[in-house]
Amino acid sequence: MNAAHFHLVINHFPVVLVLASAAIGIHGLLRKSKEVQNIALSLSVVASLAALATYFSGEPAADFLENAAIVNDTHIEEHEEAADKAVIVTTVSGLAAAAAFFLASRKSPMANRAYIAATGLTIASSAILGWTGAKGGVIRHPEVAELMTGRADGYRPLPTSEGAGSDLEESSDQDIDTEFETNPNRTESRP
Repeated sequence: MNAAHFHLVINHFPVVLVLASAAIGIHGLLRKSKEVQNIALSLSVVASLAALATYFSGEPAADFLENAAIVNDTHIEEHEEAADKAVIVTTVSGLAAAAAFFLASRKSPMANRAYIAATGLTIASSAILGWTGAKGGVIRHPEVAELMTGRADGYRPLPTSEGAGSDLEESSDQDIDTEFETNPNRTESRP
């Protein structure tokens, strides 16, 4: 498993967990159920930890894709900028959830306000993680790029045989093995 594959495997966890936490958190507010609220807070903490793992796996994944020269670097940069913001909001959300959980366990009079604040931050995390995920989807999915920009330009043009290698970055000693066709001009089939 390479860095890009690992990032793709784990990147959905924070998005799904934070969405579940937000939905359960709202339900806990409406029902005024401490058990449901504790579940929402716990999920928010786990989502923030998953977001950190996803964030720190992103740079090696970006390096791999940039070396592969099969994606648009601008899309990677936009995704990285969105991820910088998302990891901050989601980490603050997780810390707020942990604080709310702590206050609730101590039966503090501030526990309800802390829960409302943590739920609000979780909702904000849902929005920013969704935005970040959409930016990430543009990197390798032209159908997402078309929805986001109105143009299906998710891929960087590949070099032709006359200028082969001229606009490709030199890869490190890393072999790049892909299971998809990277050269649309190639007519031979894979064994």
